[in-house]
Amino acid sequence: MSFDPVTAVIDFATKIGEKVADKYLPPSMSEKEKFEARLEIQKAAIEEYKTAIADVQGARELAGKESDGAPGWTKVLTVTHRPIWSFAMLGIFGWTIIAPYAGFPQIPLTEIHKEVMIVVITFYFGGRSVEKIFSTIKDKKE
Repeated sequence: MSFDPVTAVIDFATKIGEKVADKYLPPSMSEKEKFEARLEIQKAAIEEYKTAIADVQGARELAGKESDGAPGWTKVLTVTHRPIWSFAMLGIFGWTIIAPYAGFPQIPLTEIHKEVMIVVITFYFGGRSVEKIFSTIKDKKE
């Protein structure tokens, strides 16, 4: 069974629509009105995702235009800093899990360090996943 990003986004939007409708719509509404409200919530959720992806793509295009006249080393940093930091955080995270069992020295992390690691890992890996899903959706529609 393969992963279908279009279905995943629609399922996610459907869940949001159902949760919001169940929590905030009055019980006096008819089933038809509730169904229509859920559809509108789903449409709004999908539009928000599309807007977010368009913003990311616009920022990438702008960054690409700005780096056209830049020296080579800045172009290298432009495309590598995000993955380097993300994989470094993932490596440190993995080390904090494996080190106690393997007898290696542990890295003492404060709560703020842990939060930064979570944000970096989520931003890179989660952000890239969302971008890929929506670029796939966009390609299927065209």
